[in-house]
Amino acid sequence: MTKRSIIDELSEQISKVLPQVSAAGEEVRETVRGAVKQSLAKMDLLTREEFDAQTRALNRAEERIGELEEAVKALETHLKR
Repeated sequence: MTKRSIIDELSEQISKVLPQVSAAGEEVRETVRGAVKQSLAKMDLLTREEFDAQTRALNRAEERIGELEEAVKALETHLKR
């Protein structure tokens, strides 16, 4: 889901919850949409793509840590001989 569709969906849900907003028409709907967008802009949010990229980077780091732990164990074993 894109950032735009999230904003649209939230403003639509707000409009449904507040009958006055629905009755006031498109101008109020746009005001609500702008307020939601401004609130989301103030939050430190990631896009799905950014989140997925960070997840992949974390997984690679965890794999590398595992490899390094195995290498350290092998070296320790070798030094004990």
